[in-house]
Amino acid sequence: MPKINRSFISDRLLPAVSIESLIGQYCSDLKKKGSNYMCCCPFHQEKTPSFCVTPSKQMYYCFGCHEHGNALDFLMKIRNLNFVEAVEELARFAGVEVEYDGSADNSAYTDRYKRYYELMDRCAVFFSRTLFAPQGRKGLEYFQHKRGLNKQTLMANRLGYAPEGWDVLRTEVAHNAEEYALLQELGLVVKKEDGRSFSMFRDRVMIPILDKRGRVISFGGRTLGPEEPKYLNTKETPIYHKRKELFGLYEALRDNNNRPSRFVIVEGYMDVISLRQAGCTYAVASLGTATTEEQLQTLLRYAHKIVCCYDGDKAGRNAAWHALQTVTPLLKDDTEIRFAFLPNATKVDPDSLVREQGLDAFEAYLEQSLSYPEFLVQHTAEQYNRSDPAELSQFMAKALQLIAAIPLKPLQAVTLKILSQYCDIDTLQLNEMLKTQAVPSQESASAQSEPEDLALYSKSAPEEKSILNTPMRKLMAFALQQPVVVAAIYQDFRLDYMLRLCEQLKLRGSSELAEVFHLIRDNPKITPAAFIEITRDTPKEKLYRTLIDAKLNLRSEQYLQQDEQQRWLFLRIASFAQTLTEVLSQPFVQRIEELKHTEDAQENYAELLQLSSKFKQDKLPHF
Repeated sequence: MPKINRSFISDRLLPAVSIESLIGQYCSDLKKKGSNYMCCCPFHQEKTPSFCVTPSKQMYYCFGCHEHGNALDFLMKIRNLNFVEAVEELARFAGVEVEYDGSADNSAYTDRYKRYYELMDRCAVFFSRTLFAPQGRKGLEYFQHKRGLNKQTLMANRLGYAPEGWDVLRTEVAHNAEEYALLQELGLVVKKEDGRSFSMFRDRVMIPILDKRGRVISFGGRTLGPEEPKYLNTKETPIYHKRKELFGLYEALRDNNNRPSRFVIVEGYMDVISLRQAGCTYAVASLGTATTEEQLQTLLRYAHKIVCCYDGDKAGRNAAWHALQTVTPLLKDDTEIRFAFLPNATKVDPDSLVREQGLDAFEAYLEQSLSYPEFLVQHTAEQYNRSDPAELSQFMAKALQLIAAIPLKPLQAVTLKILSQYCDIDTLQLNEMLKTQAVPSQESASAQSEPEDLALYSKSAPEEKSILNTPMRKLMAFALQQPVVVAAIYQDFRLDYMLRLCEQLKLRGSSELAEVFHLIRDNPKITPAAFIEITRDTPKEKLYRTLIDAKLNLRSEQYLQQDEQQRWLFLRIASFAQTLTEVLSQPFVQRIEELKHTEDAQENYAELLQLSSKFKQDKLPHF
């Protein structure tokens, strides 16, 4: 991918963007309220505006769904762009030219990928046009009569037909030899060892596969006769990686304003298309592989609830079990994973179900789906004869091993409760057994992989309550949220000297504080949005974002009384000064507490008395 010059983003691009104008293009109800702007959130359904845009910070925040970020984050979420695409789109909006690292190479890269997408789109147009031509009649009959698809669905999904013939793409799509060679790279033309080549798809109905931006990146082709394989997909290409893509994701995001209430994962292309025709806007399918971690991570970015819907036969249940094992490390407190199984005896699939009984019948199965804990215990129990004491013991051991891998304690507790019903053993006993299971938690693993400096960010407690529980964290949060205030008093408050004091006192977090302060000193106009770009895709990005969003209990300018508005800067400076005092006095206050609890108080009495008199609340040092 082309590399963007990072300093260009923070120094030139973001300052040139009016974030309220950008967001106003997508949110027509955006209205000025004091110094900020408010509207209904574009990322979730709501009636009362809770989406706040703050021009002074170049940031937005939703008090409802907690989406937040800068202009680039907004574009990536609202348009499903990757980082480079968002930068280029934002640069066009701001009227500035993107600065790349190694611009010549990036230009060649960009041109090549544009040609890839153009050729794939041209193929889709050809296949679609052929479907409605006389030579595509049997493909049209298959879709309309065997699958029950109407013309609107055929056109909306860009369905098509690849005619018979070994060389149709050379004559109908490629304009020259170079484009024909690119079709080989895209998997639509196969070249044999003897140098001859032929079209990958012949006499098949064609189903385009789109990326999150709605661009054609691959095709699935289904045979109309007895040939094998029944379904044939293009190979992995520079623009198509099947482990990362999901069929139907683009339409699901488009039709639900990027925030569907849930996703349902089904097994096939036609399941998704038939469900969509019936009115289901949240169905997706994996692409010829079992559901992958990358696919599940993508879905969980947009919705917290996923229902995995499979056939009720052994293959379907095994696919569901694989999905459960894959999603386990990704579970979070607000994640809900469920498993729905269609009747095995009647060979029902979502496609035939909605055509014969309607969408309500399909959604009824979704409502009867098993929760994650229920399916974990049920599926494990099916592998053992629990009436045999030896196998019951093996079942319990296996179930406890699986439960120990769950990264959430509350979910572990719920699963233990269900397990107790299967083995008739008290939950407390099972919990004691669970404690013997040695499975390293994700939290400890991730903590070990981070630099020691980042201990400033605590993962051991809920973020809202723990992140500002030390003066140093409050000071960091203040500086990241109010850099204009810090810049205004940097020299008067002798902040470089203050940083040296922090280092001499060996205060935890001093290095991170120095980094933030120096960025403000060297760039007095820096904004919270720029801090995000400086740390994007680095280990410190999560820390900075969390501190930028933390509640400092500073009254917003728009809520200040008339006389207070004139003192806005003074009020912030006063708050900053108090936090500085708390940071520098913390080691002395801690030493006082240590001395109070020593056994030999007489020996330490003189030091305790001296420190106490120096650091009484009304005698704390002030800046």
